[in-house]
Amino acid sequence: MAVFSGSGNAMRAAGIVGSELLGSGRNVDAVDLAAGAAIPALDRGDVLVICSSTLGFSVPSVVMERLKAAPRSGGAAVAMLCVCGGGVKNGRTSGGWSGAASIVALGLLRRKGWKPVASADASYPQNWTQTAEAPAGADETALLERGDGDARTFGRAIAEGRGAFLRRNILTHTLGRLIGWIFRTVVRRMLGRLFVADDSCTSCGLCARACPATAITMRDGLPAWSLRCCACNRCINACPASAIQTSRARLVLVALANIAAMIAAGPAARGILQAAAPGSGGPFFGLAVFTLNIAVYAAFTALQIGPLDSVLRSIERKPALRRFFAAGHTKRFRRYLAPGFRPADRSSAMSTTR
Repeated sequence: MAVFSGSGNAMRAAGIVGSELLGSGRNVDAVDLAAGAAIPALDRGDVLVICSSTLGFSVPSVVMERLKAAPRSGGAAVAMLCVCGGGVKNGRTSGGWSGAASIVALGLLRRKGWKPVASADASYPQNWTQTAEAPAGADETALLERGDGDARTFGRAIAEGRGAFLRRNILTHTLGRLIGWIFRTVVRRMLGRLFVADDSCTSCGLCARACPATAITMRDGLPAWSLRCCACNRCINACPASAIQTSRARLVLVALANIAAMIAAGPAARGILQAAAPGSGGPFFGLAVFTLNIAVYAAFTALQIGPLDSVLRSIERKPALRRFFAAGHTKRFRRYLAPGFRPADRSSAMSTTR
């Protein structure tokens, strides 16, 4: 079993699936992808069960890296449980949606000789504390029970050899793939740039040691997030001082910068094309403008999460401005970790999983 969990939901689900498999007389070995473990090599007759968080309708970028590096198989089976964030409204739970996460992941392994046999969603309390507060009290309990039930049903199906796949129509299949790719390519990196540690940070370094993507380094006693951030939200939920926030100032600046870029990209694209080919027009001119518009905006995004971000990081570390940049709406949010889950120190976990 291969597990990736940011705040413990997928790890909890994997434990339930593993119990069902053990109860059917199967042997179960588990590896923690978040701790740096790799997808194991398996033979025909074996079953690889992947229990993973889903972020932005996609498997996390870390999991995608592990899947691409997975060994070829001679026909071993593979099943996937996608753990999603659910919600509660009017006392009723609503499930999350994994998009095309399992389709992309299982398709990648199929090309390596693995045989997909099942996929399913399991809905647990959402952990995206960077943007919204997690359910609490009775709502949290209801979602934990729902997720546990989803995981138990999936585990029994695998134990009994009953294959079933998530159903996706052509629209949701295509849209899920596109959104997932955009999230893995751009959005997760931009979200990582919104993290900041406020004055309650104790410089313990747990966020850096436990980060599944090795995206956090300690600089002058404070964490700094790199472009490797996979947006799993482990850091903000696991910080013992609740010091990690979404910077309100950064959020506003990024929003304004992107609005300005979207407004300016079109005229800039037209100006570039007209300068390159004066008097140009015709049916293909609009398509050329649209294509260059996207290229201009993409270039701005790369600049925004690269050099401009480095400048902003240096500015916000000035004592006079630090408190302004460290203020965030997430300060009042409760943090969420699945009951009993404690993120492992990645450096020590790797020595036991590899």
